[in-house]
Amino acid sequence: MHFSNYISMAQAKACVERGIKRISLTPTAERQTPAKTLAFLRERGVEIEIVASRGRPRKLQEEKVRKILAMRKAGVSFYRIASMLGVPKSTVFDYFQRYSHVTLPESEVKRLQISEARRVLENIARGNFETEIREIAERGLAAESVEELEYYLRELLLCLNGE
Repeated sequence: MHFSNYISMAQAKACVERGIKRISLTPTAERQTPAKTLAFLRERGVEIEIVASRGRPRKLQEEKVRKILAMRKAGVSFYRIASMLGVPKSTVFDYFQRYSHVTLPESEVKRLQISEARRVLENIARGNFETEIREIAERGLAAESVEELEYYLRELLLCLNGE
């Protein structure tokens, strides 16, 4: 028998009376069920198995969640993050709230920034832009250090702004 909500003592007694020897619980149901009820079941020989949560799978992959956390740590607004990742702002906010306790190491934040910068440069290099802009993007892709990458991104901004 499977429980996705907490088990009351009345439900536990009914399981024992029916001769159920094995039940499964979601992690949430285990946390919500009183310890006294779980002890009652175990004392009467009922095996309790904790299984992964059921239901609809998460919408975003772990990499996108990490991007949300990293961009928010860098001070990017929820609206901007949503438009960059192509997901609703409420989804970005929800995932940020759910995983705000997770701290990304500075090295992980840097890695995400670099990979995102390279992705932007690749899109520009392949895009329908002026020759000068595409050449700057290609040089940025060949950059071997973070400082060089930042330099080429600033150059692109200057070109795009007509300076």
